[in-house]
Amino acid sequence: MLERDALERFVDEFGDHAYSFAFSLCGNEDDAKELVQKAFVKIFDKAASYDASQSLESWYMTVLKNLFLDWKRSWDRKHKVSLDEPTDYDGLTVADSVPDEREEALLDRLERAEEVRNVHRALSRLTKESRAVLTMIDVNGMGYEDAARALGWPLGTVRSRVSRARASLRTRLLAMGVTA
Repeated sequence: MLERDALERFVDEFGDHAYSFAFSLCGNEDDAKELVQKAFVKIFDKAASYDASQSLESWYMTVLKNLFLDWKRSWDRKHKVSLDEPTDYDGLTVADSVPDEREEALLDRLERAEEVRNVHRALSRLTKESRAVLTMIDVNGMGYEDAARALGWPLGTVRSRVSRARASLRTRLLAMGVTA
């Protein structure tokens, strides 16, 4: 059983941390304050059932999280909208105004594929050495030392050629109208 004095000290010491956690859940000040208040009231009401093998902070955070989840479920039930509900006089429904994620994903994939083609096109216009060093380091993630060994070049040569190759690739991409 928790004594009232211990609970009051806990509120004073833990209030700011509790508010930070509640704010991260709710996303706004008013709801966070209300949630913290409700959780503190709940632990005062349930002090007799407190299990001393559990930390008070952990118990409180569990109560706070559960209150938030209950509040969220209640809010979701109250604000549920049917996708078949008309939005206006034009006959469109809520579903008609929700973006199709599959279509957006397809457009994103097509855009990325076009970017990849442009990079490959620009890479193909570089010298063989520039392509090799960029592919090893930027595409395959090889370290400079490993690339130097593989190419049989001194480390300084690898560094300078990577720098020049990146600048050349950037110039070619910009000339193609691709923002780098």
